[in-house]
Amino acid sequence: MLYIDMSHDRQRFQDPVVPEALAEYLQTAPQYKGKELLYFYHPEVPTIIIGHYQDVYHEVNFSYLREKQIGLVRRNSGGGAVFIDPGDLTYVYIDTAPKVKTPKFNSYISPILLALKELGINAEQTGRNDLTVDGKKFSGMSFSQIKDRVLYGGTLMLNVNLEEANRVLTPSKSKLEDKGIESVRSRVTNLKDYINIPSFTTNDLRDLILKHVKEENKDFKATRLSEQEWADIIELGHRKFGTKEWIYGSNLAHYYVDSYFHGIGSIGIAFNVKEHQLADVKIYGDLMVISQKVAEQLQEELDGCPIVQDEIKQILIKYNLDGSIKSGTASQLATEIINEAANENTTN
Repeated sequence: MLYIDMSHDRQRFQDPVVPEALAEYLQTAPQYKGKELLYFYHPEVPTIIIGHYQDVYHEVNFSYLREKQIGLVRRNSGGGAVFIDPGDLTYVYIDTAPKVKTPKFNSYISPILLALKELGINAEQTGRNDLTVDGKKFSGMSFSQIKDRVLYGGTLMLNVNLEEANRVLTPSKSKLEDKGIESVRSRVTNLKDYINIPSFTTNDLRDLILKHVKEENKDFKATRLSEQEWADIIELGHRKFGTKEWIYGSNLAHYYVDSYFHGIGSIGIAFNVKEHQLADVKIYGDLMVISQKVAEQLQEELDGCPIVQDEIKQILIKYNLDGSIKSGTASQLATEIINEAANENTTN
Protein backbone atom coordinates (compact mmCIF):
# COMPACT_ATOMS: atom_id res chain seq x y z
CA MET A 1 0.00 0.00 0.00
CA LEU A 2 1.18 3.50 -0.86
CA TYR A 3 0.15 6.18 1.63
CA ILE A 4 0.06 9.70 0.19
CA ASP A 5 0.80 12.11 3.03
CA MET A 6 -1.23 15.34 2.81
CA SER A 7 -0.25 16.68 6.24
CA HIS A 8 2.07 19.32 4.73
CA ASP A 9 -0.45 20.44 2.11
CA ARG A 10 -3.43 21.49 4.22
CA GLN A 11 -3.51 25.00 2.77
CA ARG A 12 -4.31 23.56 -0.66
CA PHE A 13 -7.66 22.33 0.66
CA GLN A 14 -8.93 25.87 1.22
CA ASP A 15 -10.31 25.55 -2.32
CA PRO A 16 -13.39 23.25 -2.13
CA VAL A 17 -12.82 21.78 -5.62
CA VAL A 18 -9.36 20.43 -4.79
CA PRO A 19 -10.49 17.24 -2.96
CA GLU A 20 -12.65 16.13 -5.88
CA ALA A 21 -9.95 16.86 -8.44
CA LEU A 22 -7.40 15.07 -6.25
CA ALA A 23 -9.53 11.92 -6.18
CA GLU A 24 -10.00 11.80 -9.95
CA TYR A 25 -6.35 12.58 -10.60
CA LEU A 26 -5.14 9.73 -8.40
CA GLN A 27 -7.66 7.34 -9.98
CA THR A 28 -6.45 8.10 -13.49
CA ALA A 29 -2.79 9.18 -13.29
CA PRO A 30 -0.62 6.56 -15.06
CA GLN A 31 2.15 6.74 -12.44
CA TYR A 32 -0.26 5.27 -9.86
CA LYS A 33 -1.85 2.62 -12.07
CA GLY A 34 -2.07 -0.75 -10.32
CA LYS A 35 -1.12 0.67 -6.92
CA GLU A 36 -3.25 0.54 -3.79
CA LEU A 37 -3.47 4.09 -2.45
CA LEU A 38 -4.61 5.67 0.80
CA TYR A 39 -4.78 9.29 1.85
CA PHE A 40 -6.51 11.52 4.38
CA TYR A 41 -7.34 15.19 4.22
CA HIS A 42 -8.78 17.81 6.55
CA PRO A 43 -11.32 20.22 5.03
CA GLU A 44 -10.17 23.78 5.60
CA VAL A 45 -13.53 25.42 4.86
CA PRO A 46 -17.17 24.34 5.41
CA THR A 47 -18.37 22.62 2.24
CA ILE A 48 -21.36 20.68 0.92
CA ILE A 49 -20.41 17.73 -1.30
CA ILE A 50 -23.29 16.29 -3.29
CA GLY A 51 -23.33 12.87 -4.92
CA HIS A 52 -22.85 12.48 -8.65
CA TYR A 53 -26.53 11.81 -9.39
CA GLN A 54 -28.14 14.15 -6.89
CA ASP A 55 -30.27 17.16 -7.77
CA VAL A 56 -28.57 20.04 -5.99
CA TYR A 57 -31.83 21.99 -5.71
CA HIS A 58 -33.40 19.17 -3.67
CA GLU A 59 -30.44 18.82 -1.30
CA VAL A 60 -29.28 22.31 -0.33
CA ASN A 61 -30.70 25.36 1.46
CA PHE A 62 -29.22 27.96 -0.88
CA SER A 63 -30.10 31.04 1.15
CA TYR A 64 -28.26 29.66 4.18
CA LEU A 65 -25.38 28.38 2.03
CA ARG A 66 -24.80 31.86 0.58
CA GLU A 67 -25.28 33.63 3.91
CA LYS A 68 -22.60 31.49 5.57
CA GLN A 69 -20.39 31.32 2.45
CA ILE A 70 -20.35 27.52 2.51
CA GLY A 71 -18.63 25.85 -0.44
CA LEU A 72 -20.55 23.61 -2.85
CA VAL A 73 -19.06 20.86 -5.03
CA ARG A 74 -20.23 17.71 -6.80
CA ARG A 75 -18.17 14.52 -6.65
CA ASN A 76 -17.69 11.75 -9.19
CA SER A 77 -18.99 9.07 -6.85
CA GLY A 78 -22.57 8.28 -5.91
CA GLY A 79 -24.10 8.46 -2.47
CA GLY A 80 -25.77 11.29 -0.60
CA ALA A 81 -24.93 14.89 0.21
CA VAL A 82 -22.55 15.51 3.10
CA PHE A 83 -21.45 18.57 5.05
CA ILE A 84 -17.77 18.75 5.94
CA ASP A 85 -15.75 21.33 7.85
CA PRO A 86 -12.43 21.45 9.77
CA GLY A 87 -13.93 19.11 12.39
CA ASP A 88 -14.06 16.31 9.82
CA LEU A 89 -11.41 13.84 8.67
CA THR A 90 -11.87 12.42 5.17
CA TYR A 91 -10.28 9.12 4.12
CA VAL A 92 -9.90 7.76 0.58
CA TYR A 93 -8.83 4.31 -0.65
CA ILE A 94 -8.05 3.72 -4.33
CA ASP A 95 -7.44 0.23 -5.67
CA THR A 96 -7.65 -1.90 -8.81
CA ALA A 97 -10.66 -4.13 -9.44
CA PRO A 98 -12.73 -5.41 -12.37
CA LYS A 99 -16.20 -4.00 -12.91
CA VAL A 100 -17.84 -3.74 -9.49
CA LYS A 101 -21.59 -4.34 -9.35
CA THR A 102 -21.92 -4.11 -5.57
CA PRO A 103 -19.39 -1.94 -3.70
CA LYS A 104 -17.72 -3.83 -0.83
CA PHE A 105 -17.28 -1.11 1.74
CA ASN A 106 -16.55 -3.50 4.60
CA SER A 107 -13.20 -4.40 3.03
CA TYR A 108 -11.85 -0.93 3.79
CA ILE A 109 -13.24 -0.02 7.20
CA SER A 110 -11.42 -2.53 9.41
CA PRO A 111 -8.58 -0.13 10.46
CA ILE A 112 -11.16 2.55 11.29
CA LEU A 113 -13.23 0.26 13.50
CA LEU A 114 -10.09 -1.05 15.23
CA ALA A 115 -8.87 2.50 15.90
CA LEU A 116 -12.23 3.48 17.37
CA LYS A 117 -12.33 0.33 19.49
CA GLU A 118 -8.96 1.34 20.92
CA LEU A 119 -10.65 4.59 21.95
CA GLY A 120 -13.45 2.67 23.64
CA ILE A 121 -16.00 3.27 20.88
CA ASN A 122 -18.07 0.29 19.78
CA ALA A 123 -18.82 1.43 16.25
CA GLU A 124 -20.43 -0.74 13.60
CA GLN A 125 -21.23 -0.79 9.92
CA THR A 126 -24.95 -0.38 9.26
CA GLY A 127 -26.80 -0.41 5.99
CA ARG A 128 -24.69 -0.41 2.87
CA ASN A 129 -22.21 2.33 3.61
CA ASP A 130 -22.66 3.94 7.04
CA LEU A 131 -20.67 3.72 10.25
CA THR A 132 -22.68 4.33 13.41
CA VAL A 133 -22.41 4.44 17.17
CA ASP A 134 -25.49 4.14 19.38
CA GLY A 135 -27.56 4.13 16.20
CA LYS A 136 -26.24 7.50 15.05
CA LYS A 137 -24.17 8.00 11.92
CA PHE A 138 -20.69 9.51 12.09
CA SER A 139 -19.37 8.31 8.74
CA GLY A 140 -20.71 7.54 5.28
CA MET A 141 -18.77 6.05 2.39
CA SER A 142 -19.07 6.74 -1.32
CA PHE A 143 -17.88 4.74 -4.32
CA SER A 144 -16.77 5.46 -7.87
CA GLN A 145 -15.07 3.49 -10.62
CA ILE A 146 -13.04 4.80 -13.55
CA LYS A 147 -12.11 1.89 -15.82
CA ASP A 148 -10.46 -0.64 -13.48
CA ARG A 149 -9.69 1.85 -10.69
CA VAL A 150 -12.13 1.91 -7.78
CA LEU A 151 -12.39 4.58 -5.11
CA TYR A 152 -13.90 4.20 -1.65
CA GLY A 153 -14.05 7.41 0.32
CA GLY A 154 -15.73 8.57 3.49
CA THR A 155 -15.96 11.20 6.18
CA LEU A 156 -15.28 10.82 9.89
CA MET A 157 -17.15 13.38 11.97
CA LEU A 158 -15.00 14.20 14.97
CA ASN A 159 -16.23 17.69 15.82
CA VAL A 160 -18.37 18.89 12.92
CA ASN A 161 -20.77 21.83 13.31
CA LEU A 162 -23.99 19.79 13.37
CA GLU A 163 -26.23 22.83 13.67
CA GLU A 164 -24.83 24.23 10.45
CA ALA A 165 -25.16 20.84 8.73
CA ASN A 166 -28.79 20.62 9.80
CA ARG A 167 -29.61 24.05 8.40
CA VAL A 168 -27.85 23.76 5.05
CA LEU A 169 -28.81 20.17 4.10
CA THR A 170 -32.39 19.49 3.00
CA PRO A 171 -32.82 15.72 2.39
CA SER A 172 -36.14 14.47 1.06
CA LYS A 173 -38.91 14.06 3.62
CA SER A 174 -39.54 10.49 2.42
CA LYS A 175 -35.98 9.51 3.29
CA LEU A 176 -36.21 10.98 6.78
CA GLU A 177 -39.65 9.49 7.40
CA ASP A 178 -38.45 6.05 6.28
CA LYS A 179 -35.70 6.20 8.90
CA GLY A 180 -38.11 7.48 11.57
CA ILE A 181 -36.21 10.72 12.14
CA GLU A 182 -37.04 14.39 11.94
CA SER A 183 -33.83 16.07 10.81
CA VAL A 184 -30.22 15.67 9.76
CA ARG A 185 -29.16 16.62 13.30
CA SER A 186 -31.15 13.82 14.93
CA ARG A 187 -29.49 11.04 12.93
CA VAL A 188 -25.80 12.00 13.14
CA THR A 189 -23.25 12.43 15.91
CA ASN A 190 -19.70 13.57 16.54
CA LEU A 191 -17.07 11.11 17.72
CA LYS A 192 -15.75 13.64 20.24
CA ASP A 193 -18.80 12.92 22.39
CA TYR A 194 -17.48 9.37 22.85
CA ILE A 195 -13.78 10.13 23.34
CA ASN A 196 -12.52 10.87 26.86
CA ILE A 197 -9.49 12.82 25.66
CA PRO A 198 -10.29 16.58 25.65
CA SER A 199 -7.44 17.54 23.30
CA PHE A 200 -8.03 14.73 20.78
CA THR A 201 -7.77 16.09 17.21
CA THR A 202 -8.37 14.90 13.65
CA ASN A 203 -4.59 14.46 13.37
CA ASP A 204 -4.69 12.10 16.35
CA LEU A 205 -7.52 10.14 14.75
CA ARG A 206 -5.64 9.91 11.45
CA ASP A 207 -2.48 8.67 13.17
CA LEU A 208 -4.38 6.04 15.13
CA ILE A 209 -6.03 4.70 11.97
CA LEU A 210 -2.67 4.70 10.20
CA LYS A 211 -1.22 2.57 12.99
CA HIS A 212 -3.76 -0.15 12.23
CA VAL A 213 -3.34 0.26 8.47
CA LYS A 214 0.39 -0.39 8.86
CA GLU A 215 -0.28 -3.48 10.95
CA GLU A 216 -2.53 -4.89 8.21
CA ASN A 217 -0.24 -3.89 5.31
CA LYS A 218 3.38 -4.97 5.70
CA ASP A 219 4.25 -3.35 2.34
CA PHE A 220 3.16 0.08 3.61
CA LYS A 221 5.13 3.00 2.12
CA ALA A 222 4.61 6.76 2.32
CA THR A 223 5.11 9.49 -0.27
CA ARG A 224 4.08 13.07 -1.08
CA LEU A 225 2.75 14.65 -4.25
CA SER A 226 5.11 16.78 -6.33
CA GLU A 227 4.52 20.43 -7.17
CA GLN A 228 3.76 19.45 -10.77
CA GLU A 229 1.18 16.93 -9.62
CA TRP A 230 -0.49 19.57 -7.47
CA ALA A 231 -0.51 21.98 -10.42
CA ASP A 232 -2.25 19.34 -12.56
CA ILE A 233 -4.78 18.66 -9.79
CA ILE A 234 -5.65 22.33 -9.35
CA GLU A 235 -6.03 22.78 -13.12
CA LEU A 236 -8.40 19.79 -13.27
CA GLY A 237 -10.35 21.17 -10.33
CA HIS A 238 -11.14 24.45 -12.02
CA ARG A 239 -11.58 23.01 -15.51
CA LYS A 240 -14.14 20.42 -14.40
CA PHE A 241 -15.26 20.48 -10.79
CA GLY A 242 -15.42 24.25 -10.45
CA THR A 243 -17.80 24.85 -13.36
CA LYS A 244 -21.47 25.73 -12.89
CA GLU A 245 -22.43 23.06 -15.43
CA TRP A 246 -20.80 20.34 -13.31
CA ILE A 247 -22.16 21.56 -9.97
CA TYR A 248 -25.69 22.56 -10.96
CA GLY A 249 -26.34 20.63 -14.17
CA SER A 250 -27.35 22.05 -17.53
CA ASN A 251 -31.02 21.06 -17.79
CA LEU A 252 -33.78 22.65 -15.74
CA ALA A 253 -36.65 20.18 -15.79
CA HIS A 254 -40.27 21.04 -15.09
CA TYR A 255 -41.21 17.64 -13.62
CA TYR A 256 -39.49 15.60 -10.93
CA VAL A 257 -40.18 12.13 -9.52
CA ASP A 258 -38.39 11.19 -6.30
CA SER A 259 -38.67 7.77 -4.64
CA TYR A 260 -36.84 6.38 -1.62
CA PHE A 261 -36.19 2.65 -1.17
CA HIS A 262 -35.50 1.41 2.35
CA GLY A 263 -31.90 0.43 2.98
CA ILE A 264 -30.79 1.36 -0.53
CA GLY A 265 -31.33 5.05 -1.20
CA SER A 266 -33.29 7.42 -3.38
CA ILE A 267 -33.69 7.78 -7.12
CA GLY A 268 -34.97 10.88 -8.85
CA ILE A 269 -35.98 11.31 -12.48
CA ALA A 270 -36.27 14.86 -13.79
CA PHE A 271 -37.86 15.46 -17.18
CA ASN A 272 -39.83 17.75 -19.44
CA VAL A 273 -42.75 16.80 -21.69
CA LYS A 274 -42.66 17.56 -25.41
CA GLU A 275 -45.19 16.24 -27.92
CA HIS A 276 -46.45 13.51 -25.58
CA GLN A 277 -42.89 12.27 -24.99
CA LEU A 278 -40.37 12.46 -22.17
CA ALA A 279 -37.62 15.00 -22.86
CA ASP A 280 -34.46 16.34 -21.17
CA VAL A 281 -34.39 13.30 -18.88
CA LYS A 282 -31.88 13.36 -16.02
CA ILE A 283 -31.28 10.65 -13.41
CA TYR A 284 -30.56 11.79 -9.85
CA GLY A 285 -30.32 10.14 -6.44
CA ASP A 286 -27.90 8.67 -3.92
CA LEU A 287 -28.12 5.12 -5.27
CA MET A 288 -24.75 3.48 -5.73
CA VAL A 289 -26.17 0.41 -7.45
CA ILE A 290 -26.46 2.41 -10.68
CA SER A 291 -23.18 3.18 -12.41
CA GLN A 292 -22.59 6.41 -14.31
CA LYS A 293 -22.60 4.53 -17.62
CA VAL A 294 -25.91 2.80 -16.86
CA ALA A 295 -27.48 6.07 -15.68
CA GLU A 296 -26.46 7.78 -18.92
CA GLN A 297 -27.83 4.91 -21.03
CA LEU A 298 -31.09 4.96 -19.08
CA GLN A 299 -31.40 8.71 -19.62
CA GLU A 300 -30.88 8.28 -23.37
CA GLU A 301 -33.53 5.57 -23.68
CA LEU A 302 -36.12 7.41 -21.60
CA ASP A 303 -35.52 10.60 -23.57
CA GLY A 304 -38.09 10.55 -26.37
CA CYS A 305 -40.08 7.68 -24.86
CA PRO A 306 -43.86 8.09 -25.33
CA ILE A 307 -45.74 8.78 -22.11
CA VAL A 308 -47.17 5.28 -22.00
CA GLN A 309 -46.80 3.31 -18.79
CA ASP A 310 -45.85 -0.03 -20.33
CA GLU A 311 -43.19 1.52 -22.56
CA ILE A 312 -41.60 3.42 -19.66
CA LYS A 313 -41.80 0.31 -17.48
CA GLN A 314 -40.06 -1.88 -20.08
CA ILE A 315 -37.14 0.55 -20.32
CA LEU A 316 -36.77 0.59 -16.53
CA ILE A 317 -36.92 -3.22 -16.40
CA LYS A 318 -34.26 -3.42 -19.12
CA TYR A 319 -31.84 -1.66 -16.79
CA ASN A 320 -32.65 -4.08 -13.97
CA LEU A 321 -34.00 -1.60 -11.46
CA ASP A 322 -36.16 -4.38 -10.02
CA GLY A 323 -33.10 -6.56 -9.50
CA SER A 324 -30.95 -3.74 -8.17
CA ILE A 325 -33.46 -2.25 -5.77
CA LYS A 326 -36.54 -4.40 -5.18
CA SER A 327 -39.36 -6.10 -7.03
CA GLY A 328 -41.89 -3.69 -8.42
CA THR A 329 -39.54 -0.73 -8.71
CA ALA A 330 -40.05 -0.35 -12.45
CA SER A 331 -43.84 -0.36 -12.10
CA GLN A 332 -43.76 2.12 -9.23
CA LEU A 333 -41.52 4.60 -11.03
CA ALA A 334 -43.44 4.26 -14.30
CA THR A 335 -46.67 5.03 -12.46
CA GLU A 336 -45.15 8.07 -10.75
CA ILE A 337 -43.79 9.41 -14.04
CA ILE A 338 -47.18 9.00 -15.71
CA ASN A 339 -48.96 10.72 -12.82
CA GLU A 340 -46.47 13.59 -12.76
CA ALA A 341 -46.79 14.16 -16.51
CA ALA A 342 -50.55 13.56 -16.70
CA ASN A 343 -51.67 17.19 -16.67
CA GLU A 344 -49.23 18.23 -19.37
CA ASN A 345 -49.98 15.16 -21.49
CA THR A 346 -53.74 15.67 -21.43
CA THR A 347 -53.56 19.34 -22.40
CA ASN A 348 -51.33 18.90 -25.47
